[in-house]
Amino acid sequence: LLLTPPTRRSRRQTISAMRNSDTSSDFEDDVGYGGFCWECSEHSGSRGWSWWFGWGACPCHAGWKGACCDISMEAVDGGFSDWGPQGDCDAACGYGMATKTRTCDNPKPKNGGRPCLGAYTEAEKCYLGPCADGGPLYGLADVIAAESSVFSANVKFTVNDLWEKGICYIMQQSDKISAAFYNSIGSSVMYEGVNFVRGFKWWGMGSVGDLFLGERWVKPIAGEVIDIVPYTAVTGFNYGFPFMDDFFTARTSPTWEDDEGHDFAIGMLTSSLENADTTCLTHGLEPRFPFDHDLLMKAAWDGFTWFDYHELKYASNGDFGYHLVNQRAAEHDNTMDTLGLLMTETVFSVHLTYDSAKDEFELDLTDMEAYVPLDGYAPLGGKATFIFDNSKGTYGRLKTTSITFGGVTYTEADFAEDAQVYNAELDKYETVKEAEADNRWIGWRFAEKCIMASLLGQTNLILHVKGLHLELAAAFQGVTISAFTNNVDHPLRRLLDQFTHRSVQATNGNFDLLFEHKAAEFSLAPLSYSEQLKMIDWYIREKPLSMATLSMDKFAEERNMAQFSEKPSTGQDGRPTKFFWRWHYRAAKAQEMYVDMINCWVDQNYAGDWNAMLTTPEVIDWWDKMKTYLPSMAQAVSQDSDWISGGALTQESLTRVVSTIMTWVSHIHEDVGHSAAYVVYNPVHTPMMVPADGIGVPLNSFAFNTNAYRTFVFLERAKLLEEPASFWFNPTESDKVCYTTMQDTYRGWGQTDDAFSECGETGFYSCVEAVETSVSS
Repeated sequence: LLLTPPTRRSRRQTISAMRNSDTSSDFEDDVGYGGFCWECSEHSGSRGWSWWFGWGACPCHAGWKGACCDISMEAVDGGFSDWGPQGDCDAACGYGMATKTRTCDNPKPKNGGRPCLGAYTEAEKCYLGPCADGGPLYGLADVIAAESSVFSANVKFTVNDLWEKGICYIMQQSDKISAAFYNSIGSSVMYEGVNFVRGFKWWGMGSVGDLFLGERWVKPIAGEVIDIVPYTAVTGFNYGFPFMDDFFTARTSPTWEDDEGHDFAIGMLTSSLENADTTCLTHGLEPRFPFDHDLLMKAAWDGFTWFDYHELKYASNGDFGYHLVNQRAAEHDNTMDTLGLLMTETVFSVHLTYDSAKDEFELDLTDMEAYVPLDGYAPLGGKATFIFDNSKGTYGRLKTTSITFGGVTYTEADFAEDAQVYNAELDKYETVKEAEADNRWIGWRFAEKCIMASLLGQTNLILHVKGLHLELAAAFQGVTISAFTNNVDHPLRRLLDQFTHRSVQATNGNFDLLFEHKAAEFSLAPLSYSEQLKMIDWYIREKPLSMATLSMDKFAEERNMAQFSEKPSTGQDGRPTKFFWRWHYRAAKAQEMYVDMINCWVDQNYAGDWNAMLTTPEVIDWWDKMKTYLPSMAQAVSQDSDWISGGALTQESLTRVVSTIMTWVSHIHEDVGHSAAYVVYNPVHTPMMVPADGIGVPLNSFAFNTNAYRTFVFLERAKLLEEPASFWFNPTESDKVCYTTMQDTYRGWGQTDDAFSECGETGFYSCVEAVETSVSS
């Protein structure tokens, strides 16, 4: 039977084959009831056979089953049942989520058929009326109990459930506070693959890790071709907007940049999100926590094993920013005006303009009001005005004079600690400060927090993702590799190598994660991924980026802010005479530093003969490709022709373009990405997602935002002040002095210039030692 082809067999053949051969000739094709054959003695009267026993199992070939292997066994794919009834709202008041489930039994998968693909659960917004009493907020005891339940014998799911059905399924099967803990455990697994690329020690391996380091910098391989393609060519996701065909990246990372760990980690996350319902991560407001910084840090970080939020070298996601706001507010003797403080001292000031007629600074985010927020969260947008106040601090600060949000304008009279507020639904609170003590933002304080969330969204989505990743970094690396593929020792190629490092790798995979798998909804802004894409599309069409306006001189002129980019003098009273735009001062100095390095490089490699470099075929090809594949270059030609020499390749145009890109992909990328995340953002003072009712901090959106920042922002990557690679320099290393002088200059500012040295634990910017060479994370 085992060797017989899977053809249909008669019962007689099967029985005959199973009986002793010396009696088979006497056996008639006579089958009794229930599949038993009568004993032979009743038919022949001679042999005395016993009754036949019941049929045993028949080992059939693949595709067949049954006693006679005559029943086809085709694979049956699983099918979902109808959705069950909507469950109860998971909130005690305010907004929450109500879920419904379905099962994979219509039909069940059989014979190796495919399991059901898609979400086992769906969640919809529910609303149970306002939480006028502050709502149910969870505390430390709840966190401890939830984390203990993770290790309980009553856990109703497996690890496979996490990857196949998603975190929302897990949340329904366990204490809902536990989701943050599971998230941290999962991100611990991912962190290793995403972060430890060639040349970096694996922390958990101790000195043994040194054996696996390899060379951090590997020389480009001559002749390796890299395809420059639109973003749509590297993703299977339909973004639905034409701009993805208008911006470019490389199809793959170059082979000399290892990406096995990165690909593994991205692939693991992709598979876990591919068919999973993720709406619970941001679309549900519950559970919520009070404005308790230490409690929030514990809830979002327990379960993550690589480091904790106190280790500034890697991440804090709120810890240092929280304490810095408290410290700086106390120094200025103003604990209420958080917005003015942040517009003075942080990267948020990049969004300021100056009205000289009114002698006031303006912040206008009303363009963001067109986009619909996630359910239950406050909308984005608003505007504010500020004046310079030099009464406190070394450089004074900006003081908020008005906030407009949701059609209401608040003025200085509203900002006093004891200023009374009136709200028909919230008459239990007499002042904003009283409501905040009860874990609720109301009135102008609520408007201020919504503007801060808008500032984070604008910085994350437009400056960082759109400006740096989509428009500049990946195309810059692709063009540089392509143009110099046959001459990797060309002086300009060697100069640009560190500023293009891993930019394609850092951009391609993350775009799929952000938009195809919706990570943008809890790491960039409180908007659905489709609304975020809509916003990017609007900025591309209505405010196209010009390379010229990214140059620090043009950047300041366009905002009427150039006069504030130098440290102010002091008056007779010893106080500063005008506002100090610290962010721009730092970026402008970085660009000047890069201009000096470029000029030095040409001096050392061409004896100062710029024409000798500009006429090499590789440089001409590189310049032409830059104008083709970076739309901001073409925009500069049409909008700022003088700045870019009408598009011609000249000493001035090349120096301006290269120094501008170097400044943005290294120094400014650190500002708008890393420092904005780990010393500016925190869920209490500068929240990314504000509940529409102003109550508490939604744990899940905060916890998953923490995961996104520590996994995809705080990466071990090459730093500007580390030992440079030897192949960047010519055979005599005469040009090495250009790079080391740049490093010494930058390092010196970090030691002696308070605009740079006030960093990390003591200021709202990354310290110079942390700045990457490129958009490599």
